[in-house]
Amino acid sequence: MSEKFNNQKKAPKMIIKWAVIGALLGFFVFHPLIHLISVFHASSGQKIEIDLVSEILTAFSVPMLPWSLTFVIFSAIIGIFYRKNKDANEKKSKLIIQLQESLAEIKTLSGLLPICASCKNIRDDKGYWNQIESYIREHSEAEFSHSICPECAKKLYPEIYTDK
Repeated sequence: MSEKFNNQKKAPKMIIKWAVIGALLGFFVFHPLIHLISVFHASSGQKIEIDLVSEILTAFSVPMLPWSLTFVIFSAIIGIFYRKNKDANEKKSKLIIQLQESLAEIKTLSGLLPICASCKNIRDDKGYWNQIESYIREHSEAEFSHSICPECAKKLYPEIYTDK
């Protein structure tokens, strides 16, 4: 919850940052260039002498303000999409890491296992019969430790095992 709150707090700052960058670039770089290009284009190949300083100052005049606003709005929109894309990529990266960690921890058996009714061996995909312990050990993270249940102990070792 706090991560979402922090991202919501960062979004307006990011929009303002991109809007300011757009305004500065638009006003101090693109406007003078656009104005000078329009002056040279208007001359259409005629040799004219222009006062470069006055033309650049004209680029910063009031009629150029709509262009400044356009750059501000355009940059703010870029900032919004940049932030959303960045947030989505961060979330995607976190999910990928979580999935990889989960997959590393999980190794499961699933489906039907053909098992012998008598000796309890399991048939693998290649058709070979394996002891149940070795099959499960190879196809999962399980480890076995052997012991004898009380019923089998009575059958196998009647002289040692006595009922109490």
